[in-house]
Amino acid sequence: MLKQLSAPNHVIAFTIDGALSAEGVQEYRSIFDEKRQQYEQIGLYVEFLELADINASTLLEGVKADIELWRHLDQLSRCAIVSDKKWPQTLVSIIKRIVPKLEMQVFATSQSAEALQWAATIPKKPAAKRAAIHFLPTNKANVLAFEIDGTMSADEMPEVIDSLESFFADHEKVRLLNRMTHFAGFDPAILIQRQGLFSMKLAAIKKVERYAIVGAPNWMSKLIHAMQPVFPNMQMQTFAADREDEALQWLEAELIKTDELMT
Repeated sequence: MLKQLSAPNHVIAFTIDGALSAEGVQEYRSIFDEKRQQYEQIGLYVEFLELADINASTLLEGVKADIELWRHLDQLSRCAIVSDKKWPQTLVSIIKRIVPKLEMQVFATSQSAEALQWAATIPKKPAAKRAAIHFLPTNKANVLAFEIDGTMSADEMPEVIDSLESFFADHEKVRLLNRMTHFAGFDPAILIQRQGLFSMKLAAIKKVERYAIVGAPNWMSKLIHAMQPVFPNMQMQTFAADREDEALQWLEAELIKTDELMT
């Protein structure tokens, strides 16, 4: 059962105790929709007392609520999870890796007052950051290299996608090099952009015959290898950060230095 709690006006606070119903999820969606229209920034406080199994209708409503939340994630300033269970900490650590801009923290039930106060505090907005994706020139027309350094933002995606789609349109078969200098996650708004990485046509992706990822963190390397069967015609290989030369040899290409472009 979902029960709303008393909290500052800009904070959505509730407890989950026992079975979560579809009606409870709908109530949460209604509260969230009302709050986001009233306040620029919203805090979220969720206290898990006990969570039982959920049925299909509840799961469906939950998916709808998640989509709605992702669409307006920029308005969610902080999310406090209160529980003495171990699984919320694991879940939050995974989400932080993928969506670092969302502040999340797990509190023990004995810290509920502190958790509510933390969720109600609106952090200062960080200064605008530079683009995280940069293209690197190569000596082969069908080899595209790019670097990821920072958090991928929704603002930079349209230009990135335009470049990728133009590149794919010009070649029947392509090879890619992804230099992951520092992957700090991505803006969740990318997931719902009409023109985004996740909406790129499958036909274009099928043109990739080799994809080298350099410097990927360990967890991402494991994920990449696990995804290999999904793209049987694409050879994907990861390389340590200090083995970029090997990756380029595998792609049969070289990077062109900036000073070489100017001569």
